[in-house]
Amino acid sequence: MKKVYISADIEGIWGNSNPANTAKNGYLYSEYCTNMMNEVNLVIDLLFQNGVEEVVVNDSHGNMDNLLPSKLDPRAAFVSANGAYKEFGMMEGLDDSFDGALFIGYHSRCNSPGVMAHTIWGTMVRKILVDGKELGESGLNRLLANEFGVPVILASGDSEYGKQVEEELGCVFVETKKALNNQCALCCSFNELKNRYTKGIQEALKTDEKPAISSSHTMEITFHHSRNADFVSRMDNVEKMDDCTVRIEKETYKDLYALMRFVIKVCNAYV
Repeated sequence: MKKVYISADIEGIWGNSNPANTAKNGYLYSEYCTNMMNEVNLVIDLLFQNGVEEVVVNDSHGNMDNLLPSKLDPRAAFVSANGAYKEFGMMEGLDDSFDGALFIGYHSRCNSPGVMAHTIWGTMVRKILVDGKELGESGLNRLLANEFGVPVILASGDSEYGKQVEEELGCVFVETKKALNNQCALCCSFNELKNRYTKGIQEALKTDEKPAISSSHTMEITFHHSRNADFVSRMDNVEKMDDCTVRIEKETYKDLYALMRFVIKVCNAYV
């Protein structure tokens, strides 16, 4: 593989466990960002050590401005943006020129075990179903990568997320910490983390299968509150299914994913 895409979140990163510190007003927010920076740079370095020639990084947490360009490995390119302006959010910058994608520091979906488990917007979204199957962020993002013909070759996060990787992705998994509960984790030494990534990346880069191009899909978004469903159901292509659930459908998954992003962003801005 010569060109690799990285989507990096913060909750599944080594050392991070308290959701209060994943936001900018958190007491240890800068430390959490430093952990994220160190882990992403570790992954970038290992990719280049193993023959990758081009790496693009997309910050996928919150407003998506947690990774500092001045601290990023200078060999890597990156997506810089106000997160609200990213049409494809956690997957902005991905296209069919990539040979593989990595999901770094990801987490379990809402209402499941795992450190800081949630889906897209934890205080707003209860669950998301695609074609009747509940998916977390990694499953939703994998379908978008598939549409571009890009395989997801590696994902990392806590031990409970690893179980969902097997279900939603079926790729190489690197455990960054053992989940003890939603806000408590047993972290290995950083040296052990390096060893795990070293082995995982070497294995992941052997992937030589291209995924099938994704077909059209139906998506159902269930909010915690009925007011959210009421509000967004006024939009075109959004159908209210029950008090808290809306259904959206598009010809391509790229369009469906972009509409999902827009629907949730509208809710956050106005409801």
